[in-house]
Amino acid sequence: MKPEPKPVDESLPLLRPDGVNPARARRAVRNLYARPSLRAGDLMAPLLVVPVGHPGLDLLPGAVALADVPATVTTWPELGIAGIKVFVHGHDRDDAASGAVSPDNLMVRSIQSVRSAGTGMALTTEVCGCSWTSSGECVLRDEEGAIDLGRTHTLMQRMAVQHAEAGADIVSPTAMLSGSVHAMRSALNNRGLRDVGVCPNLAIHTMLYGPFKTIMETNPAAGHRRGLQLEPGRAAQDTLLQARAWIAEGADSLTLQPVLTASDVLVELRRNLAEPLVAYSTSGEWKALEALGIDGMVEYLAMLKRAGADSVLTFAAEQVARHLRSSHG
Repeated sequence: MKPEPKPVDESLPLLRPDGVNPARARRAVRNLYARPSLRAGDLMAPLLVVPVGHPGLDLLPGAVALADVPATVTTWPELGIAGIKVFVHGHDRDDAASGAVSPDNLMVRSIQSVRSAGTGMALTTEVCGCSWTSSGECVLRDEEGAIDLGRTHTLMQRMAVQHAEAGADIVSPTAMLSGSVHAMRSALNNRGLRDVGVCPNLAIHTMLYGPFKTIMETNPAAGHRRGLQLEPGRAAQDTLLQARAWIAEGADSLTLQPVLTASDVLVELRRNLAEPLVAYSTSGEWKALEALGIDGMVEYLAMLKRAGADSVLTFAAEQVARHLRSSHG
């Protein structure tokens, strides 16, 4: 028989060198156990393409005129940034959002401009009516003011196919409209574009979209989009329900926005889902990040990665990527 183990004498003190855990007491050991908290490859950069001379050109990083797209985006992969999401300032706006599917619209030209720069970055596009309707609404409405679901789905299908055929890797529907992901996935499949991803938004109602809406002139005539966004008070529960609904409709990844006030939601999504998650640090977060300074930006974005994001879409992408490159040689 094996002898019984001797009981631990709990009166003995737990030995630590000067109170420091040996796993972090020496630099070599810290380096052994360390993992990179944030890499440039974890970052995506928003590209906001606006008209020449637009007053919003200096308000957010990545807001540029079409002619400046190649020079802007060629820098990003050199810094290690892995992805880009294209938003455009819509034109020829009307009640049917017809400019959104015109053959040579600004989105098509922007995608082509990014592709002509030969960056190799994963390219995502926004699919939404808000930049293209005269009302700034994400959806099309019927004569009585109700959402015209059929026409809106058709619009989103046409936009998704157009973006994909122009060169998008991923299309990202913004409005929280039931059936929209399924409609887009079906349209892409029917055109032989099965390898183009669909990454819908999980958009929580917030004031943190303000600067973007100002630059892109997408403030809705109704004054808010609450019916098409998730309520903050139920965000943790409803975001998970919506995420599962999007996945059932054919989504292969998901974008959570904003994240400054929803890191708890990000943690909950990661705990329950295996699909890739993009954390979108929205335009209203930019000024707060500027105030933090570069070290604070890195810590914040690293927290989002640690909380469960596979990728972080942020207006700080270029600044942070430059800092990471310089600090790591």
